[in-house]
Amino acid sequence: MSSSMNVGDREWRRTWPWLVLGGVVIAVLAARLWVSSMTKQPLPVLASVPPFELVDQTGAPYGSRELSGKVWIASFVYTTCPGPCPRVVERLAHTQSRLGDEPGLAIVSFSVDPGSDTPEVLAAYGKLRNIDPGRWRLLTGPVSDVVKLIRQGFLLALERAEDGDAGRPALEGPVIHSTRLVLVDQRLRIRGYYETTDPGDMDRLVEDTRRLLRDAQA
Repeated sequence: MSSSMNVGDREWRRTWPWLVLGGVVIAVLAARLWVSSMTKQPLPVLASVPPFELVDQTGAPYGSRELSGKVWIASFVYTTCPGPCPRVVERLAHTQSRLGDEPGLAIVSFSVDPGSDTPEVLAAYGKLRNIDPGRWRLLTGPVSDVVKLIRQGFLLALERAEDGDAGRPALEGPVIHSTRLVLVDQRLRIRGYYETTDPGDMDRLVEDTRRLLRDAQA
């Protein structure tokens, strides 16, 4: 019992700085977005996604070069996730349906367990959930590249719990990651974060995405 608790304590000490930092950053950014929505100002530029190249569910290279010039929505999931990820996929699918078949829009999901989520595994996952690979890319790649991109590019927490961590709820799964969606513009700039558990955030995501698409056509 004490061994399990020690593992849990070590994992918590290693993880909590990322979670606290991510929470503070997102809170500040959310406040800026709220001010923007209330005053009808342009969406703020919150950060920039660095250049990256990963692999999609078809095995083809896919990254910032293919996304340049498009508005895109990013999510963070993994195929064996027992709890939050199915909800994230469901909310994102509903958002995609509301936005319609926009040629300037891309949907991108990054695996937070890239060591296990090969392109073949992602393809099976996508087929099970009726994800069209032409409109919704499921990305994987080297673990170090994905972790660095999520933490330093998207400014989101990502950690893997130790197998013996007795403090982790079973329904959350072994990977600690964000359930937020991220809106990125045509120049790879982050324009908003949206919590999938908040229906108001999902409505705001649709509105903000349409704003960016309209701006691109103006």
